[in-house]
Amino acid sequence: MRASIVVTISCLAAGCYNYNPLTTPSPEPGSFVAVSLTASGAQDLARYLGPNVVVVRGRYVGDSDQAVLVSVSSVELVRGDEMDWAGERVALPNNAIASVQVRQLSKRRSALLVGVGVTGLVATTAAFALSGGGTPPGSGGSPPSKK
Repeated sequence: MRASIVVTISCLAAGCYNYNPLTTPSPEPGSFVAVSLTASGAQDLARYLGPNVVVVRGRYVGDSDQAVLVSVSSVELVRGDEMDWAGERVALPNNAIASVQVRQLSKRRSALLVGVGVTGLVATTAAFALSGGGTPPGSGGSPPSKK
């Protein structure tokens, strides 16, 4: 029972996120961002990011007049493969950036996840209550006699 509660709470805490287009000049420092690169930008940054990188994901650190600084958590390749990074900071030149999206909590999907989690917890609890048929402690017969 405790394990199912821990799993349910962990899933609910994770929530669901979407990447949405940036609506401000720059995101809040620490925000998770997905930076899509231009074709020429991907070629120029290949020596830093690796070949065929099209999207850089990570925490926004800051920007200057010429670049956006990101603490990279992963990169997405042309084929759709994703490679994890350990938070290395990379300066992405403005002319290499096609678009910037910010990760935001999806209230609708998170509410659906909560509903599914609660329903699963209730169903599991009900299933164990219906299938449990053991005798409560102290209500059994006398212990076997020693011979």
